[in-house]
Amino acid sequence: MPLPPLTVALSDWQKIEVMKRFRLKYGDELTKVESEMQEILTNMAEADFLGQYLGEQPEVVELKKRKADLEQLERRRQLLGQIIERLEKYTPPQQAITVAPPNPGKGAPAGSGAARQQQPPGIKRY
Repeated sequence: MPLPPLTVALSDWQKIEVMKRFRLKYGDELTKVESEMQEILTNMAEADFLGQYLGEQPEVVELKKRKADLEQLERRRQLLGQIIERLEKYTPPQQAITVAPPNPGKGAPAGSGAARQQQPPGIKRY
């Protein structure tokens, strides 16, 4: 007799957490892609600048070498932007959790903070 198939049902909280986790994951990837694109664009600008003075030297050509990667990175950047936008659209807003600050008076003698501030420096009172 075969065993019944395993099934999993996500709770509403789990669904929200999955969306948040993937939002962070795609946000990190977007940051990396944009950083890599910025590096390529900087190299290309440097190559164009140096090309005016040096011509097409091997070093200048080396800086322009990754220009083809730029289009692929731009497509990935646009796709990540769409995914992040969609995740933000469908992730329900979370209510802010407010917690009262802890009571600072516990464990400290009464009035000790104000009394210390009024004493001139160098005088110790026991």
